[in-house]
Amino acid sequence: MFRILIALITFSLTSAAAAQSLPALYHVTDVAADDVLNIRAEPSARAPIIGSFAPAASGIEVVGLSEDRRWGLVRAGDAMGWSSMRFLAALRTDSWRDGQQELTCAGTEPFWAMDLFLPTNRAEIHDATTGGYEVRTDAPLLSSTRFPATLALPFSGARDGFAVIRQGICSDGMSDLVYGLETQVYFRGDAVGWSGCCSLSN
Repeated sequence: MFRILIALITFSLTSAAAAQSLPALYHVTDVAADDVLNIRAEPSARAPIIGSFAPAASGIEVVGLSEDRRWGLVRAGDAMGWSSMRFLAALRTDSWRDGQQELTCAGTEPFWAMDLFLPTNRAEIHDATTGGYEVRTDAPLLSSTRFPATLALPFSGARDGFAVIRQGICSDGMSDLVYGLETQVYFRGDAVGWSGCCSLSN
């Protein structure tokens, strides 16, 4: 985990502009039907293999790149690992900050989750106290910034408020997983909001 964070921090400091489109969804390419794309413990062909993707695997979320941009940080079950970008191709040409891709955000203390069905304006919020309820966002007309990359999501309905999603290394605090988006959620009339991480939905 420490090596993953150091690699990502180094990349973000030296190549921030190149990483503006991450996280993003990819699919495996140029891998033979009887082969797999390895997931390695470190961004190196000599690092131990900790998992693999099938040759037709799709919906792989790359949350960051190694400093040389040759390796992408991906999920390997309940852990994180690195796969060669040589064998990964982007599923889409747009960015998460364009408000066109579905997002799932979640956090702890309290446990909560928010499913954003972008580019429609429907969202679902789930928390331990109230259960689940639906709200409406301003999508597809959402405000964003590029440097740093953020997306603003006002919502109304069962509860009114807004969420800000920003590019950044995010940990759920309960696992070794790393996310490429962090969020803060604020509710009208509540002094304390929520914080958590977001991932792209397939």
